[in-house]
Amino acid sequence: MKKISVLFNIHHLYYLPQFLPVAREMEERGNFNIYFSAFTDKKRADYQLIKDAVKNFSGKIIDAADEKSRRKNILDQHFDIIVFGKSGHAEQYCSSDTLAILLYHGIGVKACYYTDFNPRINIRYVEGQYRFDELKRRGVSTELVVTGFPKLDPLFDSDNPEHRDNDLILDPAKPTILYAPTFYPSSIEIFGESIAELTEGYNLIVKLHHFSWLLDKYRHQKSLFIDLAGKYSHVQLLPPEKFNIIPYFKRADILLTEASSTAFEFLAAGRPVIICDFHHLRIKHRIFNRWFRSSRMDDEIQQYLGFAYHVNTPAQLPEVLGRAIEEKDGFSRRAGAIAEEFLGVLDGNAGKRIVDDILKRF
Repeated sequence: MKKISVLFNIHHLYYLPQFLPVAREMEERGNFNIYFSAFTDKKRADYQLIKDAVKNFSGKIIDAADEKSRRKNILDQHFDIIVFGKSGHAEQYCSSDTLAILLYHGIGVKACYYTDFNPRINIRYVEGQYRFDELKRRGVSTELVVTGFPKLDPLFDSDNPEHRDNDLILDPAKPTILYAPTFYPSSIEIFGESIAELTEGYNLIVKLHHFSWLLDKYRHQKSLFIDLAGKYSHVQLLPPEKFNIIPYFKRADILLTEASSTAFEFLAAGRPVIICDFHHLRIKHRIFNRWFRSSRMDDEIQQYLGFAYHVNTPAQLPEVLGRAIEEKDGFSRRAGAIAEEFLGVLDGNAGKRIVDDILKRF
């Protein structure tokens, strides 16, 4: 049987946790010739990190001097399948008979989850029934297939060394907080240095958004935590090459974040989520707040965040942390059916279901 050629088209490093469980499953099946290619901007810090992250796969890397050349190289290959993490400009990379797949890079609380629609996409794999129904309601005509969320598959695979976090040194006598702020609008600026003092009775693992490392306008965010990790022994900052947050779900007793994809993803761990309802806004977004929210945020999904504990100010954090830890064992009941509704089947086999569906088509 002729092998199926498949390209994973990687726009940003943080797309990889969604792609790699599917690529690994394809590699194990042996039915595919696998290729990876990254958006070509060699000045960007994550370009080399992407190449390093996929070098252990048997797949090949398509490189080029610039983006125009990369597009030509991809088109010349006439791939059977191209997998995208967002659909914009998909038509520029696909031959006429290429099967274009959208494996959206996040669960998302932002409006772009629904506005990221390109008619060149043939299939969109969707994590759960809520998103399937909502995409249909909004008139998306792309074929939708519910499979679960492959990014979460490693949470159920303790044997793979790639999914371990052996770099962490945690005090076993203390509960562990995983702080995963987004880059904007973020709680980082409101917390400032106080986050270290407010969490002194805990281990604090800090997983910054990729843009906090990559973009100059957010460099103060990484600088803050580099300083805090040096001054406070309980603060551990994950470096940018630790781009996959899922292995750290296993070590965390509680997640601290904002209204973000991670809040829903952590439901798969069955442990408490605390959401910061405060964040720093630029002046123009404070003035035009209603426009900002409607253009950027999905207010519909915000209504489902009632499963989490909420803090309105940094000063409330110690009290809410204590309460969440005390009630930790009952959190799965508190979250109710939200996990299944948003994440789909949680069994570590979403990648397998996607590959099964693809093979049926060939």
